[in-house]
Amino acid sequence: MTDFLDPGRLFRIALLLTLGTVVIFAEAAPLGLGPTAPPSPDLLMCVLIYWSIRRPGSTPLLAVFALGLMRDFLTDVPLGAGTLSLVIVTELFKSQRRHLQRMNFMVEWMTVTVAVLASTAFVWLLVVLTLAQPPYVIVLLHQCLYTAMVYPLIVMILRWVFRISWRKVKVA
Repeated sequence: MTDFLDPGRLFRIALLLTLGTVVIFAEAAPLGLGPTAPPSPDLLMCVLIYWSIRRPGSTPLLAVFALGLMRDFLTDVPLGAGTLSLVIVTELFKSQRRHLQRMNFMVEWMTVTVAVLASTAFVWLLVVLTLAQPPYVIVLLHQCLYTAMVYPLIVMILRWVFRISWRKVKVA
């Protein structure tokens, strides 16, 4: 119980929620107007993946769920589809963080890219199953590409500005 009330952990959770809210609103800002405007990258996914593999104790499921639900309310995705995707991806990265810690950044970046593609395909499938009009696949592929391209920038910001980096893993 004392670990849950650790002031450092509570601060990191509050920082995650604040940054998550900021990137949700940044995602909602259009990159351009009109039908040819590029889609926004999935900044929330980038932040949550980075945070979940660097500070898994400060990425509680309830916080990920709340951020995902907030974003679902602000987008045209069926309520809960994006949230479910975020929860699955962050929990998957939390479980694989020990392996990623031993790899170089390129492996992490490629793993994140595959996870973003899989997550996008999962949400697209959920939209199709709800009989809603799914977004065009080419738009989703562009969004995945932009998300993959912005991940290193998110890493640099979280690493150098907010000092969120690897914690030493205790080998049992």
